Amino acid sequence: MSAALPPDGAILSVDGLGVTTRDRDLLDNISIDFSARSLTAVVGPSGCGKTTFVRSLNRMTELTPGLRIRGTVRYLGQDIYAKGVNPVVVRRRMGMVFQRPTVFPMSIFENAAFGLRIVRADDGEVDRAVAEALQRAGLWDEVKDELDRPALALSGGQQQRLCIARALAVRPRVLLLDEPTSALDPGATQRVEATLQRLKEDIVLVLVTHNVGQAARLSDRIAFLHSGRLVEVGATADILERPREKLTEQFITGRYE
Repeated sequence: MSAALPPDGAILSVDGLGVTTRDRDLLDNISIDFSARSLTAVVGPSGCGKTTFVRSLNRMTELTPGLRIRGTVRYLGQDIYAKGVNPVVVRRRMGMVFQRPTVFPMSIFENAAFGLRIVRADDGEVDRAVAEALQRAGLWDEVKDELDRPALALSGGQQQRLCIARALAVRPRVLLLDEPTSALDPGATQRVEATLQRLKEDIVLVLVTHNVGQAARLSDRIAFLHSGRLVEVGATADILERPREKLTEQFITGRYE
């Protein structure tokens, strides 16, 4: 995939995105751009399409049978759904972190190195990339002396940061996160949030969250979805304090019906 930055400066650009099952639309005509060094929080009520949306951005929707995609998603100007584009390469450029930590039954080091092993990086590159990824994920100081320890022995919060490190090890330009702290306690959530605050200075982050407070703490922009539609997107302060749409105001203030 091309590595050149498009003239408009958007790393990721979505135009008219729709996702349809046999009997209904899950997403309808969504258009939004994501620029470098930013964190966009995607919020909305349960079932509004948040997870489907974020999974569409790196072709993970293809792993669910029966879904049909329309519209375009462009990464650095190239349509990721175009014929001949390898979805594995797409997912390496745009990593994904899920709601619950998905560590493998192997060592901390090998978990972080997993993507690098797939692309057959040499041992020196693996060592450098793993150390860097664990540092960026805010986990290095906690595990640097026990990298051979089983990853499953880590706490839930540490496992989630290890998942972030695994995604970062292949040096993506975009990181997609689907409610990454919803299964964590407050202390672990705070550490993951601190990690995301640092990461947004380097890469594009798209964060699905049900927590408006978390969106307020972390995001530069908020995108509000309702019934598969993008109702409103804007700077975080504007959405929280001066929403244009009634639906947005109801959701943000907790008076959503």
